[in-house]
Amino acid sequence: MASQRAFQVGAPGERAGVFRYDVREDRWWWSDEIYAVHGYGPGEVPPTMDVLLAHKYEEDRAYAAESLKHCLVNGEPFGCYHRIVDASGVVRRVVMTGDGDVAEDGSVTALRGFFVDVTESVEKELRTEAGRSIATARASQEEVDQARGMLMAVYGIDADAAFQVLRCHSQHANVKLRDVANALVAAAPTPAGDPAGGMRRRVERVLYPESGCGP
Repeated sequence: MASQRAFQVGAPGERAGVFRYDVREDRWWWSDEIYAVHGYGPGEVPPTMDVLLAHKYEEDRAYAAESLKHCLVNGEPFGCYHRIVDASGVVRRVVMTGDGDVAEDGSVTALRGFFVDVTESVEKELRTEAGRSIATARASQEEVDQARGMLMAVYGIDADAAFQVLRCHSQHANVKLRDVANALVAAAPTPAGDPAGGMRRRVERVLYPESGCGP
């Protein structure tokens, strides 16, 4: 691992990055924030599966690896809460969420998703939200709670992690948090003729628009 670097995006606990893995070319792409969460400057190390797994906390490594491998097989959305050790030796708690691009023959051609640093308590963000207009907060809280519940169900993560994922998508897309929540809630009802498990794909269309989240 490299020595400690000063590179950082945002305050601790607020960093979130985007990743993409092209299966056929065996090629990873990380946004600058993912390098930062792992304690590196942009492009300092080649983004590979080996580097990614080498930073996993020893007791969490097998679980994180299994989550990625399972998605590589079926492309289904996944959520993985675990610990990493950054390049300076600091233990950080992160949530990795994503899904796979599935070809017509059923093979997974790519993985894509977000890597969210949740080390700092989400309570700081909740206090900030509480300080905003009470009327606005009341109008949007129900939708935010419903959206958090959807993400918890689809990705198997807890409420705090789901809130961080919502916030990550809000920042990445430059869209207000409540608007992301509203879009997810609007996608929840199952249209006539859709399969029972179709909510996963509807969630994906909100979180991963056609513009893509990779390079």
